[in-house]
Amino acid sequence: MADYMNQSVFQPSIPKHLINEEDRHFIEAFSITFETDGEDKFYLYADEWCCNGYLDPVEPGGEEIELTEDDLLNRFQEIIRRSNGELPWISKESAYTCSRMRPDGFGGGAVFITADDIQYCFTGQWLEQRISEAETGDIGPQTEDSPPSKPIVGVILEGGLVQSVVSNASEQLPDMDVIILDYDVEGFEKECLLKVPQASGEIARAVGHIENITPSGIDLGMVLDQMNTRGW
Repeated sequence: MADYMNQSVFQPSIPKHLINEEDRHFIEAFSITFETDGEDKFYLYADEWCCNGYLDPVEPGGEEIELTEDDLLNRFQEIIRRSNGELPWISKESAYTCSRMRPDGFGGGAVFITADDIQYCFTGQWLEQRISEAETGDIGPQTEDSPPSKPIVGVILEGGLVQSVVSNASEQLPDMDVIILDYDVEGFEKECLLKVPQASGEIARAVGHIENITPSGIDLGMVLDQMNTRGW
């Protein structure tokens, strides 16, 4: 059995006075280590990167609060904004490795966070673009104007409920609304139901909501590579 590993480092070291107790508790929920760098800074890294974090319940007997990677990146963005220019950016660089030489077990990625933006780059995405160029015959030096790789869209569910719709290249997609429909309408009031015309001419009933496509905090390219390799 192969063990898949993911380690991450964060740059630059962050001045200690910019991280309050709540920030530190939040960040440590993702198994991120705080190591003192000099007298006044913290160097952050994760020996075993966790895409999800868990906070203790607010009230005794309550449930743990589950956090996503997007929550963590947004917290870093808050710290940058509060710094008033002292900390203009934070980066996260990750390495994916495997205990066996599996073709889907290796890769890397980086996230670059500023006060106004969060950008992502992954080796799987870069290789996908190079492979596409080679297979289509469009081979040449990479330039700023090289055609973008095919966007990947992911629908994130938890407990059967759609949590978000994300993409590794949301900036390449037109502004659109994604309609989520569920034909399981048991327990819903009649006035809550939508009429959904079918190709047969019949009218079905469903409940639904609208989602916008947002930047992904996960490596969709790596996930897609694994699914293609395993024939899913």
